[in-house]
Amino acid sequence: MTLYLDSSALVKRYVKEVGSDSVIDVMGRASAYKMCRVGFVETVRAVARGGEPDDVEKMEGDWSRVDVIEVDRALAEHAAALAVSHRLRTLDALHLAAALAIADEEPTFVTWDADLHRAAREQGLRTLPATLN
Repeated sequence: MTLYLDSSALVKRYVKEVGSDSVIDVMGRASAYKMCRVGFVETVRAVARGGEPDDVEKMEGDWSRVDVIEVDRALAEHAAALAVSHRLRTLDALHLAAALAIADEEPTFVTWDADLHRAAREQGLRTLPATLN
């Protein structure tokens, strides 16, 4: 199983939050995890704000296991269109565009952001959690 993680999901691996157990479990069963390059910055910032002093170091050490999707012109243009059509914030649109760029791998899109979750479902991606209020 291939996972696409946004930062709201990956941070749960390092900072105990609602959904942390689910993220840790599914990451343990996944064959690959993927994330847009911007997710590194987002996740480091969130872990630094909510975690313990050594959690950022753990996250940075684990980053080498993440298959990174780079931001290029095509991805940025697709993200811009998604931002407009789904009324997404900039970084959320980049995550969705990155996940759609690997749609042939049938990734499970893991997010706890309600707007991004809705948009991913509307784009036909399988999500974790399956529903989000």
